[in-house]
Amino acid sequence: MMRLDTEETRRITREMNRFLEGDTIEEIMVRNRKMFCFPMYLNKEAERQDISTLDLGAGAYNCLRRAGYRTIGDVVERNAATDLLSSKKQLMALHNMGKTKAQEILVKLFFYQFNVLPEERKKRYMLTVAAMNR
Repeated sequence: MMRLDTEETRRITREMNRFLEGDTIEEIMVRNRKMFCFPMYLNKEAERQDISTLDLGAGAYNCLRRAGYRTIGDVVERNAATDLLSSKKQLMALHNMGKTKAQEILVKLFFYQFNVLPEERKKRYMLTVAAMNR
């Protein structure tokens, strides 16, 4: 599991936890690390964002770029699955993509998804994520 120790990720997790009842997002992600699921609701503008927007590490970013991924929409479209495990396996099929890099990409996608949601939809989104990962 990717470390959530940057100031930005701490800020986002604090905001996510405001909307959760019971477990924190960190507890949910650790408990479901092999099969953490979340819905994607990206609008066209968000889909067109360059993958650099995800603030990935150099290794994960370079793997995606070499495989022809340019936008967040490319990542979501080419790795769409009903569960995170399938998405992670699809990413791991890319040249030089290991489990840690694939996990980093998916966690950053989750954080990005949360950030682009309008404020009034964030609580419902987090309750959906919690329900999907029970």
